[in-house]
Amino acid sequence: MVRSTLAVLVVAVFAVLTPFALGFLRPSGSRGLNRFGTLHAVEGPTNIAGVLRKFNVRNIISNGNGDSSRDNLANQLIAKCKKLGQVGSKLSEEERASIDDIANMLSAFSDSSPAKYELSGDHDLIYSASPGGSSGAIGPFVGKVTQSFLDAEKFINRVELLNGALKIELNAERKVLDDTRIRVMFKQTVVSLFGNEVLRKDVKGQGVWNCDFAGVVNLPLNASDSDTETESVFLRVLKTPSTFVIVQRLGEVN
Repeated sequence: MVRSTLAVLVVAVFAVLTPFALGFLRPSGSRGLNRFGTLHAVEGPTNIAGVLRKFNVRNIISNGNGDSSRDNLANQLIAKCKKLGQVGSKLSEEERASIDDIANMLSAFSDSSPAKYELSGDHDLIYSASPGGSSGAIGPFVGKVTQSFLDAEKFINRVELLNGALKIELNAERKVLDDTRIRVMFKQTVVSLFGNEVLRKDVKGQGVWNCDFAGVVNLPLNASDSDTETESVFLRVLKTPSTFVIVQRLGEVN
C-alpha cells in the first residue's frame, strides 16, 4: 500500500519538477537571499499601508525598545505561521494577510547587509504562500521542507514526504549581487525513494531574490510563560514574491 502510494506521488512529482512549478521563481524575476539564507522577489507598486507600518516600527526602535519589539514580532510571526499552517495557498486571503502584516512590521528590524551573511546548515520552512510545491504541498500530501547550504555557492531546497520515504531535491547555486540581493540559479532536480535515487533531471531557471528580514531572535521556550528561558533562532522572511518564513535553530538557550 505504501509503495503504491509512493508510486502515485512520484508520478505527481514529475509534473512539478521545474523551479517555476515549485514556486521558487516567476517569469518576471524575483528578490533576495541572506546571511543564513533568504528568498525574495520583485515587488509590485508600493504598499502605502506597509510603508506606514514600517515607519511606526522604526519609531519604536528610536524609543529604545528595538530588541524586545524585534523578538516579540518574531515570536508573533512564528506562532501565527504554526497556528495557520505551513501551506499558505490553503489559507484564506485574510489569514495570509495577517501573516504578511506581521512580516512587514518585522522587516524594519532586519540585520544590515543580509545578502552577505554566511549561510550554513539546515533551515526549516514554517510557512510559504506559494501555490507551487515549494510549500511542501504535493496533491493532498504536505511534506517537510528544508534548505541545506553546502558551501558559499551551492544549496538544496528539499521536500520530504511520508517520513522521508520520498525525497525531492532542487539543487541550486547562488551569487551575491549586493547587500540585499542574491541571484539564484537552479541546476537539477533529484527524486529518491527509500534512499534510492529514481530520477535526476537538469532544470533551467534563475531569479534575483531580496530578503525582507534576516537575523537572530530570542524566542520563549515555553509560550505560556513570558519569563521562561529563550532559544536563539535565525529567522528569515523571503518573498518570490510569495512570502516564505524560514528558521534555523541555533541550539542556544538563554
